[in-house]
Amino acid sequence: MPLEWELVREWLARAQADLQGAEVALGGRPLITEHVCFHGQQAVEKALKAFLVYHGVDFPWTHQIGPLLDLCIEQNGSFSRLVTAAVPLTEYAVRFRYPFFSPPPSLEQARAALATAHDVFAFVTACLPDETRP
Repeated sequence: MPLEWELVREWLARAQADLQGAEVALGGRPLITEHVCFHGQQAVEKALKAFLVYHGVDFPWTHQIGPLLDLCIEQNGSFSRLVTAAVPLTEYAVRFRYPFFSPPPSLEQARAALATAHDVFAFVTACLPDETRP
């Protein structure tokens, strides 16, 4: 297996761990919705970075989903279907981590963030060879 594929697998494994963390947070008591949203955003970010690594695309070290998706779309136009749902997750990278920004996200927002993260992860892994999956 090429060395780059190992790095792709590592990015995907970390994205998968974030998905699992979000699932645990969603079922936790007390429910901490900001953790669900944060880990959902992180899963999306890492899955997109895995796709870019596979394609040898340099990407900025950012939590911004939009620019990462733009780079993915340059490689595979079908990624454009993810924009509407995924880009809003960007705010979850920082917004709810500090007390002075806003109240926590609702349960509905947390569930939507997690569903989007699962959708993006599944989409990305379907675009990559089986050998790159964790």
